[in-house]
Amino acid sequence: MTAPAVVYLHADGPGGAWTAAAGTALRAGTAVVLYASAGSWSVPDGTGLRVLLGREYQRYRAAGRWPAARARFAASRALVKHAAAAVLEVPAHELDLARGPGGRPYLRGCDRLGLSLSHTGDLLVLALSLDGPIGADAEPLGRSGCRALLARRACTARELADLRALPVPERGDAMLRLWTLKEAYTKALGVGTGLPFHTFGFTVEDTAAVLHGSTGEPVRPVEWTFTTHRLGTGHVVSTARTRAAGP
Repeated sequence: MTAPAVVYLHADGPGGAWTAAAGTALRAGTAVVLYASAGSWSVPDGTGLRVLLGREYQRYRAAGRWPAARARFAASRALVKHAAAAVLEVPAHELDLARGPGGRPYLRGCDRLGLSLSHTGDLLVLALSLDGPIGADAEPLGRSGCRALLARRACTARELADLRALPVPERGDAMLRLWTLKEAYTKALGVGTGLPFHTFGFTVEDTAAVLHGSTGEPVRPVEWTFTTHRLGTGHVVSTARTRAAGP
């Protein structure tokens, strides 16, 4: 039986049953998406947090005027480091999180573990892969209708046609799935906002997606896999994953 491209696990805090499941899936070649509330990864300020954050502690302190932002920052780093530590079998405080030129996060000295972090409201999402770069993005479903201006700026002509073919009540969530796929893809590429969203698009087929070019021509990069998934929390999470070339 073929392993699934991605598995979703609820990470309800350090040391939970999800740690073994994540490690098993990753070693089998499956990407893992962990999701959790920021509150379940709350870390009080103090010596333990300073050790865990390392050189990022100053970034945490710089957000002093926004307590909610500080708390979410600390929780997201706790999730990343404890999850990576469980997979790599090293102490969490020894891991050093950094960002590449395009903003893509990585662990210094741990190039084989691809990761992507997303958050919206109280939800934290962390995607992990041992086979190459991965990107993930999350948005709350039903947040708003399909805004015509946003769609025209972010969608290809084919995507706009697909949206217009849907019943009006379904367009908002369909647009969010496309948006999160585009965010996930550019995160995995490590280009940030350098790739305009209207220059590439997706067609969604159940939980999978297919990449196409700006004029709707199919693009079939065999090394890429795209998924979009509705969480029970009322969010959509999309991933873009590429397998690194062999030696």
